[in-house]
Amino acid sequence: MSYRYWAMRTNARSKDQEKSALERRLLSAAARLFAERGFHRAGIRDVAQAARVSIGTVYHYFRSKEAILECLLRGEIERRRRFLDELRARGEPLEAQIRAIMAEHFALFRERKDVARLIRREWLDPTPGLHVKTQRIYDEGAGYLAQVIEEGIAAGKIQPCDPVLTAYAMLGAVEAVALRLSASGKSAARVADQAAQELTAFLWSGLCPTT
Repeated sequence: MSYRYWAMRTNARSKDQEKSALERRLLSAAARLFAERGFHRAGIRDVAQAARVSIGTVYHYFRSKEAILECLLRGEIERRRRFLDELRARGEPLEAQIRAIMAEHFALFRERKDVARLIRREWLDPTPGLHVKTQRIYDEGAGYLAQVIEEGIAAGKIQPCDPVLTAYAMLGAVEAVALRLSASGKSAARVADQAAQELTAFLWSGLCPTT
C-alpha cells in the first residue's frame, strides 16, 4: 500500500468520523429542543443555534425538521430492536427476560432523557405522519414482553391474564417511576437500578400464580 493511498484512506475515515460526530451533535441538540419546547415550537434555526452551526449545515444533513424527528425516532426503534434480538439470542428464563426489558425501559429515561421526553410528547401530541413510528417504539418492547408473559401463562409460571394489556401496564409503571425519579433529582444510576429491581420484583410477584 502506497503512502499516498494510505493517506487518502486515513483522511476519508477522519472526514467520516467528523461527519458522524456533527450529525450526533445536531440530533442531540434537536432532541433537547423538541423535548423542552415541543416539536412544533422549535425550528431549524433553533436547532442550528443550539448545535452552534449554520442553518446551511443543518440542511446539509437533514432536509427538514420532520426528517430530524424521524431520524431520532428511527434510531430509538433500531436500538430497541437490537436489544430485543440480543435478549432472544440469550434464551434466558422468563423472569430474567422481564427484568431485562424493564431495566432497558428504565435506561431510556435515565440515559436518553431528552429522547424519552420527546417520545412521550409525541405519544401525547403526535406529529402527523410520524405518530406510527412513536407507536412502534412502545409496541416493540410491549409486544415482546407480551410474548414472554404468554409463554409464562402456557408454562403455568404466570397466572392467566391479558398479555398485551399486562405488558403495557408494566411498562407504564416503569415510565411513571422513572419520570418521578427524574423529577425528584434521583436519577443516579444506583438509585434507578434499585428502583428497577424493586419494581420488577413487585410486578413479578403479582404475575406469579397464587398457591
